Amino acid sequence: MSDRKRTAGLFVGTIYILTFFLTVQYALTVYINSSFLKQFFAESEIGFIYTAGSLAAIICLARISEALRRYGQFRLAFLSMFFNLIVLTGLAMINLGLAPIFIVLPSIFVLFVLLATTTLLNRFFLAFYLEEFTKNTETGNNQGIFLTTMNLAIALAPFVVGKILSNGDYHRLYLLASFFLIISMIIFVLKLIDIKDIPYNAPPFMETGRRIWHTKNIYNIFASNFLLEFFYSWMTIYTPIYLNNNLGFSWSEIGTMFSLMLTPFVILQYPLGKIADRYLGEKEILTAGFIIMAVATGALSFITVNSFWVWTGILFATRVGASAIEVMNETYFYKKVRPVDSDIMSFYRNAQPLAYIAGPALASVFLMFLDFKYIFLTLGIIMLGGVYFSLGIKDTK
Repeated sequence: MSDRKRTAGLFVGTIYILTFFLTVQYALTVYINSSFLKQFFAESEIGFIYTAGSLAAIICLARISEALRRYGQFRLAFLSMFFNLIVLTGLAMINLGLAPIFIVLPSIFVLFVLLATTTLLNRFFLAFYLEEFTKNTETGNNQGIFLTTMNLAIALAPFVVGKILSNGDYHRLYLLASFFLIISMIIFVLKLIDIKDIPYNAPPFMETGRRIWHTKNIYNIFASNFLLEFFYSWMTIYTPIYLNNNLGFSWSEIGTMFSLMLTPFVILQYPLGKIADRYLGEKEILTAGFIIMAVATGALSFITVNSFWVWTGILFATRVGASAIEVMNETYFYKKVRPVDSDIMSFYRNAQPLAYIAGPALASVFLMFLDFKYIFLTLGIIMLGGVYFSLGIKDTK
């Protein structure tokens, strides 16, 4: 085995370990953030806070290539994690009542804007480091392992949340997340400090947008990723509120439900990535994923029984579709770009904040006129639009 190949293998292994710990800290809080905010803000105002955070993330990603050239990937990634730690500590202090009451609301707003930004940047830098040492023929395999590692953490976390959270003691989760973030920062500093920067493309943001618009395959996979993030934005924000407030499920039940719901990401993404590399390509799996996700999501509006297993089963089905879409999006995109294309990579990651602007904004308008439960039917209809974009890509096989 060559030194380069051995080094690449060790490096990629470190990224997987870092991915797990960094994702655990994110997953411990992602499903309780909206409920934490509901203590201070109305449901319509919660959507505005998520929108503000997404706008801040878009601005940061629009300048990320220029920042990479000036400061380097290590410094920027470390700063992102450092500010993430400040956010988690600040939210824990607020929940403990250690912040003066007159600064609580503005502090929460600022902290959640920072949380949205650092969460997205952390994901960007993980994918960026992984891509740097991934061959094109290994993209599906490596992305499959990467996403499986990430989603294993996401699947385990809700179960932990359900066991820890009671009576609004959110500080326990924010402090536990801080602990895992500190572990992530230690691994990052010890193992990745010596990785050399590569040249970065840094054209104007809108020029990159025009380039993607005129590149059919990249545009279609960007649209596919936007729709997936749109799905996550509605489901992450509104499903916990609906299950807890409208249906009366306890947080312990919701935590177990979500852990079971997320298992398709753990069991399906690695084999689907290998299948895309060796056999089918991405188009067929991506199309099937959108159909499954759309039908299962729309069906949520018509479930009238308050049954743990019925809700777990149908939510599981939504994630079967989502897991297939996610791994095909990542595999296809990273087969089409290289690390030097940091401008395209940052634009692609903007699908998430754009979705978290459009999603909550549209949902807030929707909730003014129709019953909460029909939000799922609307989302399922929107997701069917993904089939148009999935059929528009040219397979890499």
